[in-house]
Amino acid sequence: MNNKETIAGNRRRIQKEETRKIILESSRDLFNGLGFDKTSTRAIAMRAGVGVGTVFSHFPDKSSLLIAVLLDDLAATQANAMKSMPKEGHVRDRFLHFARFFYTYYSKHPDLSRTLLKEFWFVKGEWGEKLASQAFEFAILVSDMLEHAKERKEIRPEVDTILCARAFFTHYLFVLYEGLNNPEINVEVMLDTLKGMLNQLLDGVGPTR
Repeated sequence: MNNKETIAGNRRRIQKEETRKIILESSRDLFNGLGFDKTSTRAIAMRAGVGVGTVFSHFPDKSSLLIAVLLDDLAATQANAMKSMPKEGHVRDRFLHFARFFYTYYSKHPDLSRTLLKEFWFVKGEWGEKLASQAFEFAILVSDMLEHAKERKEIRPEVDTILCARAFFTHYLFVLYEGLNNPEINVEVMLDTLKGMLNQLLDGVGPTR
C-alpha cells in the first residue's frame, strides 16, 4: 500500500469515527429530551445530519444505540469514581464509593436507566457481548479490591473473591432495580440499603466457626 492509499484509508477511518461520535451524541440528546420510546431512528439521523442507512451501518437497531450511549457514559462514570477512590478504607466503603457514582448517574437519567434495565437482560449479539464484557471487567475490578482486603485481613483468606465480587454486583443490581422502581430516586436511601446488604454478606449468615 502506497502513502496516498494509507492517507486515504486513515482519512476514511477518522471520518467514520467522527460520524459514529456524532450519531451517539445526537442519540444521547434525543433520548434525554424525548425519551427512548419517542425517539425514532429517522430523528437521530436528521439530528446527526446523516442518512438512516448510515445510522444502521454503525448500529443495527435503536437498542444498540441506547446501549452504546450508556456504555460510554458508564465508562466515564467509572473513570471519575476511580480518580476519587480513597486509597485506604474498608472494601465495603470502597465499593459504596463506586456505587454512589453510578447510582447518581442513573438517578439523573431515570427513564433511560429503566429502559436499559429492561433491555439489559436479553441483549444478544455484539452489544450483548459488550454489556457482558463491561460487567465482567467490573467484577474483576471488585475482585481486585477484595484481594487487597484479604491482605488487610478484612476478609478471610479462603474467600473466593470472584464469587464474592459477583455477589457484590448482584446486591448492587438489586438495589438499582428497587431504586428505579420508585417514583423518586433517592441515592442516599439506595446506598444505605446496599451498605446493609454488604454488611450481611461480609458478616455471613452461618454460625461462627
